[in-house]
Amino acid sequence: MSVRGRLQRLTGETTDGGIDSREGSRAADISALRERIEAILSRRPEAGKGGAGPSFRGRGVALEDLVPGAETVNAAGVFFCVHQKAGESVRHGARCVRDWLPLDMERLAVLANDAALNRLEVAQALFLDTETTGLAGGAGTVPFLIGLGWFEEGGFATRQLFARDYAEERAALVELRELAADRRFLVTFNGKAFDVNLLAARFIMNRLPDPLSGLPHLDLLHPARRLLSHRLGDRRLGALEAEILGFEREGDIPGSEIPRRYFDWLRSRDGRLMADVFTHNRLDILSLAALAARLTDMIAPDGEASADRPDDRLAAARLLLARDRPETAARMLAPLCACAHPDTARDAARELSLLHKRAGRWTAAVRIWEEMARRDPGDAFALVELAKWWEHRRHDFDRALALTERAGAGRLSGEDRAALDRRRDRLNRKRAARTDRP
Repeated sequence: MSVRGRLQRLTGETTDGGIDSREGSRAADISALRERIEAILSRRPEAGKGGAGPSFRGRGVALEDLVPGAETVNAAGVFFCVHQKAGESVRHGARCVRDWLPLDMERLAVLANDAALNRLEVAQALFLDTETTGLAGGAGTVPFLIGLGWFEEGGFATRQLFARDYAEERAALVELRELAADRRFLVTFNGKAFDVNLLAARFIMNRLPDPLSGLPHLDLLHPARRLLSHRLGDRRLGALEAEILGFEREGDIPGSEIPRRYFDWLRSRDGRLMADVFTHNRLDILSLAALAARLTDMIAPDGEASADRPDDRLAAARLLLARDRPETAARMLAPLCACAHPDTARDAARELSLLHKRAGRWTAAVRIWEEMARRDPGDAFALVELAKWWEHRRHDFDRALALTERAGAGRLSGEDRAALDRRRDRLNRKRAARTDRP
């Protein structure tokens, strides 16, 4: 039988789009399919890889006894739902929930590189993270736990939609559609590459409209990389929690173990297998909100982080330059040029001087280059920029040549030395041409 025929048999559809009563109820077919899947899972060779996993003795524990949720019914069926709220005084790492607000929407728009966020409010944000049956994605990957969060009066609410088996996925997706209807933009971590694409595929396979399609989307992974790659080799959410949020997870389940926990749950229905997964997912959602607040603070032009981490402020200024916010970037760069960290001061001066140069503020740019050359007489960048200034703006070829010679005395890459040689040759030709004039 073809794949299309199998799907029609599963859903009870006939070739003309109707329902074939001879195929029996859809629930019965799904039940049979579930039994086949569980039989296959019991023979999975992967089940013995990556460690023995948790060992629970005795009778299983009901999920409701460990997780504060309940079965929920909607038009598409049933699923398990957990709703919790972190009050304003709840601490997540170094800060409380109340400290996350107000989230500056203009800065969120900069982080997302999407001006549409400027017209929205933080209460319209939907924070989203999924736990799935596979970390690599693919058509067979199912998001069995959909974690959601949003700000509401008095704190931050989280809701987790759990498909206790594959038959409950549609009901969970319908619930997501209803919850997303009142939201206007998404906040995820690596959601553009994984979560949103996976959910889009599942909506299609369940013949449901995708409520997330077209929403402005702030994927925190990308600005976090720009702002923190200079000091963090690991930009996973867990590493950011520890380094940036001051939050340490204790006894957390590794993400790589979560798919296997769900497969084991399908066989045993032991709530002890999933309790840690719910906790892990909820902490992810809380960390999304905390990280969004922290990153917006980092790009504030007059933020408090300038004294503690000037390298962070430099990274923030570079992000603002990349987002076409030169004036805000200049406000951040100016004090960094005189900071006590020589490398950061030099890099900030370079960025600020080039910003002035592009804007035609030559006096300000030259002043920075001269100060850089005074601090470090062998600073090739400053010397070359000054040489360009004297050659092209003042037409003083002798001074430009002297600066070029000074720049060439230091250690340079082959490419930079070749560029200096070309500049030297050009200046010598210009000097000769001027001397030959009658």
